[in-house]
Amino acid sequence: MPSLLLIGTGLVGGSFALAGRAAGLFDRVVGMDRDPKTLREALALGIVDSVLAGAVEEALTEGAVAPIRRFDAACVAVPVGDVAACVRAAAPCAEVVFDVGSVKSAIVDALAPPPANYVPCHPVAGSERAGPAAASGGLFRGRVVALTPVPNTDPAAARTVRGYWEQLGARVLEETPAAHDRRLALLSHLPHLVAFAFMEVAGRADSLAGAGAGFQDFTRIAAADARIWADILSSNAGNVRPYLDDLLATLRSFAASAEAGAGDLRQRIAAAAEVRRAVDSAEP
Repeated sequence: MPSLLLIGTGLVGGSFALAGRAAGLFDRVVGMDRDPKTLREALALGIVDSVLAGAVEEALTEGAVAPIRRFDAACVAVPVGDVAACVRAAAPCAEVVFDVGSVKSAIVDALAPPPANYVPCHPVAGSERAGPAAASGGLFRGRVVALTPVPNTDPAAARTVRGYWEQLGARVLEETPAAHDRRLALLSHLPHLVAFAFMEVAGRADSLAGAGAGFQDFTRIAAADARIWADILSSNAGNVRPYLDDLLATLRSFAASAEAGAGDLRQRIAAAAEVRRAVDSAEP
């Protein structure tokens, strides 16, 4: 039976397990998680069929894994700072290993060199919700998944992992780890940083009663998991900082335009709206 070792049974990992089972990729899913409560929840929800308890590095020893044989694949769905250790432990136990972290260069550098059967990945899909109960088998359908193989990545492993994502309905984009991290710094990491900072400011207000849809839309991602996003933002700080500096300067310029009158501000808002509409029209 095709088997999956799922290290991290929350939203993204749980969604991959559900989708992979529904697509017939895996008949058996064995789960691991640093949080025993999360692991029990994943088992109760049917995301995993059985569990391996304890720390990943200790549990994935030859003695512990031998009774359940080798896995066809291992999906590492843990915070970015923990990915390298989990990949290193899982690589000898699986035909292919891949992660779903939002930063790639830091993981690849920490492995130095990565195992040949490891394929760095990042599905650009998620939610402000967390945990196994938030997992959905349709999470990746129509979404972009970045594959960032490195020179020593086994091409056969990369083809296998690409096939997994494509069978789940995702669109696979292949790029270097560095290009991925620069791209996501603007498209994902900076927006989250801004949302977190804005909510810190909003938290100092006397009342947030009566907040409308604009507030809700803008701040939705600020409810994201703190541990996951602290790891992401610190791991990719070098790529986020230039965009943040540009944004800070642009905000000061917008403030000056607002003080100068509506004419210049109207033009700038119209230009911004046009960029936003262009993004919508470019979506397949």
